[in-house]
Amino acid sequence: MAKQNERPTLATVAARAGVSIKTASRVLNGEKHVARVTAQKVAEAAAELGFRLNPTAKRLRAGGRSPYVGVVLSDAEDAFQARAFAALEAELAAVDLRPVVTVIGDDPDREEAFVDESLANDLSGLIIVRAHPESPRTYAGAAANSAIRIVSLDPAVTGDGISVVAGDELNAGRLAAQQLLDHGHRALGVIGDHSTSVITTRRLDGIQSAFAGRSDIGWRAYMREDAHDEASAKNVVAAWLGSRSAPSALITLSATLTQGAIDACRRLGEWPALVGIDDFPTAELLDVTVVDRDVETMAAEAVGRLHAEPGDGDDRLGGGRGDGLDDGSGDRLGAGGRAHPAERQDVFPVELIARGSGEERPERR
Repeated sequence: MAKQNERPTLATVAARAGVSIKTASRVLNGEKHVARVTAQKVAEAAAELGFRLNPTAKRLRAGGRSPYVGVVLSDAEDAFQARAFAALEAELAAVDLRPVVTVIGDDPDREEAFVDESLANDLSGLIIVRAHPESPRTYAGAAANSAIRIVSLDPAVTGDGISVVAGDELNAGRLAAQQLLDHGHRALGVIGDHSTSVITTRRLDGIQSAFAGRSDIGWRAYMREDAHDEASAKNVVAAWLGSRSAPSALITLSATLTQGAIDACRRLGEWPALVGIDDFPTAELLDVTVVDRDVETMAAEAVGRLHAEPGDGDDRLGGGRGDGLDDGSGDRLGAGGRAHPAERQDVFPVELIARGSGEERPERR
């Protein structure tokens, strides 16, 4: 008999039923050709002891994949990452997979250790929402030296065997800048963070593309790339708005920075036009215009890539468009020349959601 608070095992079930462990296993795994009386004894013993089969162990013994998927975040409080994780968790649950999450912060060593543990524990795959800037090589090594599936929502994490499901960051920057230009703004403050990251660089390139050929646009004097959290963004905007030559409009390159900018505007009672990149929970209540991606579609695509069986065609997957990272079709060729869905690298559309803050004209301030 199992001791109090001791988890029952297959052996204790077999002993209670008076059968061999092999017979108990056959009954509990639903195998046929076991006498009805014997099966009933085993079932009753399992119920009395509160024994349940370990579904993960059963699946792995049968040659299946682990139900666990590693998910990497850099900042759990970042609005995009929080939204992406919630959507990923729902999509994983729909295909009987469960996330094992790490938040790496500013620690690439912690991220590397998590990847090593994921490989050692034979997880079904990894989904990278955001990686540390130094970590792409870690995932390239994992893809090259193991069979683990890797899907990245971070455009910095790329390479053979890594599927990329990223937003169109270049167009996000362009749409934000064009919205303000269309409403008559010529002095624009741009607030960025981690300027060496692929995401920030692409968003800045998109902003600059909207200004191409325009000598009347002032923005470089207001460009700040050292704001990395709400507090620093708040300080930058407060300094601008307190000066004699404040910009008439702001572009913030992440939801975190948008929230810091709004805090500064509220404190000073000054409200320049503002377009933020990435939506956040209170943006609609505050009438904040944003450029955003369809996070739910991207999450569904990421899990679809991870869960797809070898040889599955592209018709079962959602569709971003080719990013120029491959042959132009959005696919890489797998073994035998067939495109494997886990190796696609696509860019997904972004859209501007106009709510009021990006539609104010300069003369109305």
